[in-house]
Amino acid sequence: MINQHLVKKVLLQKKQKKNYAQCLTCQRRCRIKPGKTGFCLARKNTNNTLYALNYGLLNGPPQIDPIEKKPFYHFLPGTKTLSLGSFGCNFRCKKCLNHWCSWGEPATGILKKLSRNERPPQTPEITPQKIVNLCLELNIPGISFTYNEPTIWLEYNLAIAKLARKNGLKTCYVTNGSWTRETLAEIGPHLDAANIDFKGFSRKTYAELGAFWSGIPEMAKLARGKYGIFLELTTVLIPGINDDADELKKMTAWIVKNLGPDTPWHLSQYSPQSAPDPDFKKIPAPTGKDLLKAAGIGRRSGLNFVYIWAPGTPDAPDFFSRGNTICPECGSLAVKRNFWQPEIIAVDKKGHCQNCQKDLNIRLG
Repeated sequence: MINQHLVKKVLLQKKQKKNYAQCLTCQRRCRIKPGKTGFCLARKNTNNTLYALNYGLLNGPPQIDPIEKKPFYHFLPGTKTLSLGSFGCNFRCKKCLNHWCSWGEPATGILKKLSRNERPPQTPEITPQKIVNLCLELNIPGISFTYNEPTIWLEYNLAIAKLARKNGLKTCYVTNGSWTRETLAEIGPHLDAANIDFKGFSRKTYAELGAFWSGIPEMAKLARGKYGIFLELTTVLIPGINDDADELKKMTAWIVKNLGPDTPWHLSQYSPQSAPDPDFKKIPAPTGKDLLKAAGIGRRSGLNFVYIWAPGTPDAPDFFSRGNTICPECGSLAVKRNFWQPEIIAVDKKGHCQNCQKDLNIRLG
């Protein structure tokens, strides 16, 4: 008897010889042997057909967050979002904050049990309609797919996104950006915003982090250009790993050219205490000076909105942030932020500066 989790077929797949099946959802494009799962552990080949093990499976109750926490500073500032995640990941990042639900334990153990057709305890299931109903009942304007990589539970969040769109709700991905063209063709028409983690800008940097460098920048460009997905970008700055000035210059210049100078770029402080890898625990947190240096590179490349979030660690104990939105045209304070609490100062309904009418690339609704 097939477990209820295996009933949902993987949306994007291709049958191959010898009962192999290829998953087309993420850029790994895993060729999966009969009875085995892909790299993410969330897709299993049963009788030459792939099934999603994590459909409808949440890693905990949905959380109500400020949307700034995702982080989104220019998309629906000052609103709440319903945050939910599942299990599994197609990366193995050595600095991952959420390794417990992505590639560490208990995520790995839960997915392996599901692959063996065993039902793990304390794994709540919520239908897409219930998620949307919860948002409507709580008067929350949108939903964020976060915590673990949303690309690998496409089938579930796509179903939610379609229902959300019909009910006037917004949906957001917090993602590593490893979606394929096929995945974008499915989710793109129904997704409103995405914050993509630009971990660096080279194959070497991604490999050092435990990730893989494929077509992430190109897919970001496609998401914005073809599907109109609102993009914000995040880089967790790690000394000696992804803070090379030349690479940061190359990355931010690419962003300006391909995504636009008004694309928000968030620089976040690396926390060695949260890293699952023992070698990464030895890497010190970047100081405020380090973060300001990286921010300066982005601004010199032409980025108008560069933000810094450094809550403090034992190595760099002082809270440090640069979260205000300043109009690049007239210098007016447009949005003032205290932690995740924004105060709209001088932004009109179109997302323009009230003083000079410069488009600030802010969506208020």
